[in-house]
Amino acid sequence: METKSNYREQEKERARKLNIFNENKGKAALLKDGENNLYSLIKDDVISYFHKNNISFWTCTIIGEKDDKKPTRHLLSSQIACLNHLFPLRYDKETIESIFGFPNAQKIDDGYITFEYVNKNKTYLKEREETRGKNCTSIDAFVKANNVGIGIEWKYTETDFDITKAKKEWKQTYEKRYKPLLKTSNIIESDVLISCQMYYELMRQTLLLEQMTVHNEIDDYKNIVVCPKDNKELYDCCKKWKANLKDDTKFEVIDPKDLLANIDENKYKELKNYLTTRYW
Repeated sequence: METKSNYREQEKERARKLNIFNENKGKAALLKDGENNLYSLIKDDVISYFHKNNISFWTCTIIGEKDDKKPTRHLLSSQIACLNHLFPLRYDKETIESIFGFPNAQKIDDGYITFEYVNKNKTYLKEREETRGKNCTSIDAFVKANNVGIGIEWKYTETDFDITKAKKEWKQTYEKRYKPLLKTSNIIESDVLISCQMYYELMRQTLLLEQMTVHNEIDDYKNIVVCPKDNKELYDCCKKWKANLKDDTKFEVIDPKDLLANIDENKYKELKNYLTTRYW
């Protein structure tokens, strides 16, 4: 049985009442056209970027969505939230450096922040796929600055703290594929790592970043989870991830509004107005 989230219901109701999507919405938090889920000034660029880099959009099987080449129609998608917050900034080197606190940001793809990032997953994690956005460990957003790899996991209304959703097949995959890498990892080996979606994802993403350091692609790494403070159960679950780390300074949880608090008020006035209306 799916865990009920008061925050999710609150955001669903709020999304239904918003008039910023260029169309009328039905009773569910859905759009007729998923393109309208994206901030208007980035819509065409996002779609082009995803197609050019063969990245999959999030689909919602509950409503029968199967086409991962189009933005989801679901208004509560964390992938869409991540794109709406960060994609407008990807060409702005100074802003990216300021947000994440490291100089010398490097271009990946064609900007200073990349999305649904994978890197030699078959070699580093023994995974079967290296497909951005599905069937393997994909980092929602990734920045490389001062030779530090910064992995960003974006959360919105998920109930990833729910231990009843842990899948039985995770244990077998964990034992065979990921557990051997934990011997030299910053992560403390424990069955807690497969107890919920949040920890299973963070384990894999951390291991990918660590393997990049082992193979001298980066000197160091940091994990950041962006999660609304008002989604209290999930936010608290994210913060408790620190207990699974030997060195918890490599990990941070931050609210999306706080993440972008210091971006240029004049340059990004329209973006901040959009984000405030829709998410904040």
